[in-house]
Amino acid sequence: MRLLLVVGLAAGIVANPTSACENPITSVEEVYPTASVLPENLLRFYIYFSSPMGRADILPAINLLDAEGSVVDGVFLSNRFDLWSSDRTRLTLLLDPGRVKTGLRANLEMGRALIVGETYHLEISQAAEDGQGCPLVAAHRVTFKVTDADLSSPSPDDWELIAPAAGTRQPLTLLLDNAMDHLSLAYRLRAVGPDGAPVPGRIALREAETLWEFTPIAPWPAVAHRVVIDPMLEDLAGNRPGALFDQPVSTPATPWSSSLTWTPKVP
Repeated sequence: MRLLLVVGLAAGIVANPTSACENPITSVEEVYPTASVLPENLLRFYIYFSSPMGRADILPAINLLDAEGSVVDGVFLSNRFDLWSSDRTRLTLLLDPGRVKTGLRANLEMGRALIVGETYHLEISQAAEDGQGCPLVAAHRVTFKVTDADLSSPSPDDWELIAPAAGTRQPLTLLLDNAMDHLSLAYRLRAVGPDGAPVPGRIALREAETLWEFTPIAPWPAVAHRVVIDPMLEDLAGNRPGALFDQPVSTPATPWSSSLTWTPKVP
C-alpha cells in the first residue's frame, strides 16, 4: 500500500482527502473524571479517542461552555505539543494551574475558571482531526456541576479495605475517601505479595473513581499481602497523601501510611 501511494504521487496523482473522510471512524470513547459533580479546583480532564489523533493543535476544537452555551475563555493550559499518550489516543487536558492555585498572578487577576454552583459543558467538536486528517464521527459533550474546592489530601488511613477469600480470584476492593485521578489509581497503587513483588492482575475503577478493585490472575494464597501507595498518587485537584497542591512547597508533609497490610480471608 505504501509503495502504491509513492508511485501514485510520483505520477502526479493526488489523493482526495474529502473522499477518504466521507465515513469518519474516530469517536470520543470516555472522558475522566466521570463524576457529574467536580471540585472548583479541578486540575485536569482526560479524553480518550477510539483511534490515534492527528498532530495538529487540538485545543481549538475543545471548549468549556457555561450553562447558556457560551464559551468560557482562558480555561485550559496552552501547550504547543499537547499532552498525548504515546499512541495518541489519550489527551490530558490541563486546566491552567496558574488559575487553579491561589496566590498566583492568573488566579489573582482572573480567579478560578470554575465557579461553585454553576453547570458547565466540556465539548469536543466534531472538527477535531484524527490521524488520517478526518473529523470525528460526532461532537461529544460532558455536563457537570461545580462544588467547593477540594482542600483535603488523600488519607489512605481512612480507606476501607475489603479483603477477598483465600483460594479465590475475588477482587481486592478499596473504598477511597475521595474521588481520585484515574491514572493515579491505575499506576500509583500496587498489590504486592509477601516477597514484595507485584501481584499480576487487572485493575477496575468504579463509582466515579472512588472505588478501586484488583482481580488477580491466580487465586489468592492465605498469606499477608500489602497495597503499596506511591506518594505521587493524586486526587482530582492534584492533592497527594500528606500534601496539598495549593500550598507552599516548603510546607511539611502530614504523616500517612504508605502501605496497607491485609490477609485473604480463610473460608
